[in-house]
Amino acid sequence: MPRTGQRPLPRHILRIGERRRELGLTQEELARMAGFSTSLMAKIERGAVDPKTLSAQYLVGLARALGLTLSEVMGEEVPGDDLGSVPFTLPVYTSPEELEESKPASRAFLAPAELPRGAVVERLAFLEVPGRWLATLDVPFPTARRAWVLTELRPLLQPQAVYLGKAQGYAAFFPHEALERDPLALYPLHPDLPTLWLREERPEVLGLVRGWRVL
Repeated sequence: MPRTGQRPLPRHILRIGERRRELGLTQEELARMAGFSTSLMAKIERGAVDPKTLSAQYLVGLARALGLTLSEVMGEEVPGDDLGSVPFTLPVYTSPEELEESKPASRAFLAPAELPRGAVVERLAFLEVPGRWLATLDVPFPTARRAWVLTELRPLLQPQAVYLGKAQGYAAFFPHEALERDPLALYPLHPDLPTLWLREERPEVLGLVRGWRVL
């Protein structure tokens, strides 16, 4: 129910705001992770909307994003409510072709605690290296041994970031500073692919690398 007068906020409402700040998230980032609007998130934190009135999808999304139980989010006991360990399921692509066709080779799990700050879960995927990719020599993850590169598949530009991009029809990994290199050398992670030397031409940014797992 909407908050009235100057009554203090209920403890479970305060806990939501406290937990968001502990995670270093803005209301916009948390709302995106939970799957609803920033305005709804703001209403929840100021007590205008009680989480108990949310749809099951929104309620579970909020609890997962915060790493809290449903009981903590709702302010009442809910049997079997521990969602903190419930992982997100992400696609695993072993080649650019699988990625382009949205046909993952398999799926893997990402714990809520591993979710990168501000990331949109629906746009995350694991990309397996080595494989039919190109890369600069200074990407921070291993390329000679098997690893899964956690990538957010949308064109986000950030200083000191590492990107997934495309150049001359080939998918490639490269750091932000590589966009200023001339020439830019992209080396194959598969024996069938060429080395590219880009002069003046810059790769298109397709995604942001959020982390990696060595397998």
